[in-house]
Amino acid sequence: MEQEVLVFTGSYLIDKQTTIKSILVKQMAQFRRSQHLWLELKIKLIIAENLIVGGLQKKKILKKEPSSPLGRFFSFRLNGQTPDLSEVMLATLLRQEKIKYRLRSFDDLFLNSERITKDLTECSVVFVSATYLKDLSELMPVVEKVKRPYNKVVVGGALAGTLCNSWEGSKYVDILAVGYGEYLVPALAPWIKGLSERPVPLKQGRIQQKNHTLFLYSGVPETLSLDELISPDWENSSRDNNRNYKMIFYESVRGCPYRCAFCNYPYLFDDTKFRTKSAEKMVRDWKEYALMGVEYVTCLDSLFTMPKARLVSFCHGLIQENIKIKWICYARADDLCDEDVVELLVKAGCIQVQIGIESGDEQILKNMNKRTTVDINQKALLNCRKFNLTTVITLIVGFPGDSKTSVDKTIEFLQKAPADFFFVAVFSVRVPGVPILSKENRRAFELKVLDNDYSLSPYWSHVSMNCLEASQQARRLTHEVIKQGLSLDATLFYNEIISFDHKNRQELLGFQKNAYKKAWLVRAFFSFTLSIIDFFFARDLKSTLNNKANGQPGAIKV
Repeated sequence: MEQEVLVFTGSYLIDKQTTIKSILVKQMAQFRRSQHLWLELKIKLIIAENLIVGGLQKKKILKKEPSSPLGRFFSFRLNGQTPDLSEVMLATLLRQEKIKYRLRSFDDLFLNSERITKDLTECSVVFVSATYLKDLSELMPVVEKVKRPYNKVVVGGALAGTLCNSWEGSKYVDILAVGYGEYLVPALAPWIKGLSERPVPLKQGRIQQKNHTLFLYSGVPETLSLDELISPDWENSSRDNNRNYKMIFYESVRGCPYRCAFCNYPYLFDDTKFRTKSAEKMVRDWKEYALMGVEYVTCLDSLFTMPKARLVSFCHGLIQENIKIKWICYARADDLCDEDVVELLVKAGCIQVQIGIESGDEQILKNMNKRTTVDINQKALLNCRKFNLTTVITLIVGFPGDSKTSVDKTIEFLQKAPADFFFVAVFSVRVPGVPILSKENRRAFELKVLDNDYSLSPYWSHVSMNCLEASQQARRLTHEVIKQGLSLDATLFYNEIISFDHKNRQELLGFQKNAYKKAWLVRAFFSFTLSIIDFFFARDLKSTLNNKANGQPGAIKV
């Protein structure tokens, strides 16, 4: 009998067919397996507060003034739901190996029991893409639902690379696939087809047995070029789903040459080298996408703007080939300090850059090893504003050395160089192996961490702040930026950012500010709810700290 692979992709929040019901069902499954969840719960409620406060006013605008500039902005949606890159890539690789497959989402898994039961009966191998899963409290509910005595479960994606060094496996996971999918699927193919008893890694890979789970490592390319890797087949995916994609995702970089202390991107794919596609390869790819009718490309690379020579060549190539695609990418601030580069990006179709500003305090940037400065960050934002290039920035609260004073400096920074949109994140110690968690840094900052693979947000404490205080400062920072009309909350406008027009910036800032004023009752409810959570949060945090002092299990480890 011909083997068929059942593929699950998606996330616990946004999915292709996400509804409030699907989010609640998935969140409840995740919370039941969470440990020390108060920080994670609080972060999610802070996000929910912003979404509800703004969402109520959005609905009023859409109902009363649908044809106004704000009404048109809030109603913007790209035609058709684009699948995530991992789904398209897995389908492409399985098709190349002539293996049949079925594509399902995590929403399907948790809500469509009859269909999934049939799939699991008929498919002997299950792929679980953990690209958008954050920890074991999200992974375990999935693998427990899909595992059967007669099937094999393979887990891959970014989380696999995070777990491989600290996790011993599970009876619900037969294989943890770590690294490049382009090498892992060919290594798995003979095993899936029943031609071998266990996977045999390609020549650059390796294999390791741990408890119930086999760890399969892909190995890495022989050169720093990614041009030879198979490309995701968006055209076939479009036909499979019977719709034309107006927006697709693109990846041209693996790794990162920088070593920001909080970031694990340089170590993903079981690789520490910075590898790139050439500008020529990228232009050829995008020319094909334009012929397919693609209008927008979202670049997932952490550093699309590096190396500079490649970026410049790529932009000139798009212009010369007259490729009319609008695109967004991640960028470092120092790459945007050159006005000529920013102007070239805009001419080549770039409409949005996402920048890790992180803090407005010089010392915090040094602690992070960001290799940038407050002045560089400010210049980058002002340059983008000059050429109407939309900026979406991330801010981190609670990094070692952070305090109320440094958060105030971040607010002052935004007063001088306001970004168009902002995300606020609480400092996270979820990923082991990042530089800030080295023994030297832990000693230097008196950083204490609760080792917890069952939470998106494990507890931490350091000399200037703990995670409870950081969550409070993150909420304060968000409210101050909104009240002062400095930037737009990216979580509130997530679905519409891609259609942002700078001509509407002031009106949107006014809408956001008024929404918070009018929803005072909702905000009061959240303040009350969060104060209750803080009570239990503080008690749990204190307990883990006391356990550390007494050398008991469940302690925060230095």
